[in-house]
Amino acid sequence: MVLVRESGMADVDWHQLAALIERAGLSHRDPRTLQRAYQHSSFVWFGYVDGVLMATAHAISDMTWASYLSDVIIDVDYQGKGYGGQLMAAIMETLTPCGKVFIYSMPEKISFYQRLGFAELTTGMIYAQGEALLRLEEKGFIKARIQGA
Repeated sequence: MVLVRESGMADVDWHQLAALIERAGLSHRDPRTLQRAYQHSSFVWFGYVDGVLMATAHAISDMTWASYLSDVIIDVDYQGKGYGGQLMAAIMETLTPCGKVFIYSMPEKISFYQRLGFAELTTGMIYAQGEALLRLEEKGFIKARIQGA
């Protein structure tokens, strides 16, 4: 896998990236909104095999105490071949000097991150409204809320 960081964003096909993210089971992303999110991220990673985009991740960071890692994806056709480990090694090499690394994972990927040394939080919380909140509940990211809360 060839990993490209920030300098490779000029060549990104944002429609292709949106399709990769949706294919991975995350929600549909508008390519223009996706481009804005990546351009405002502190760090971005793209993985290519034979010129085909097959991996991505991006993070925001205060460069001192904490970073938030998002959209860590290996295309389903490339999973199980060590690419996820390669991507995470590059990510952690970059983010570890910036303090704690936070991620919220697809429920079925939690064990992958635990093998890499991530620990589940007991105090993590999220605020979202409307459809965003419903999607988080439906996909198992958050516990059921108390009625009226």
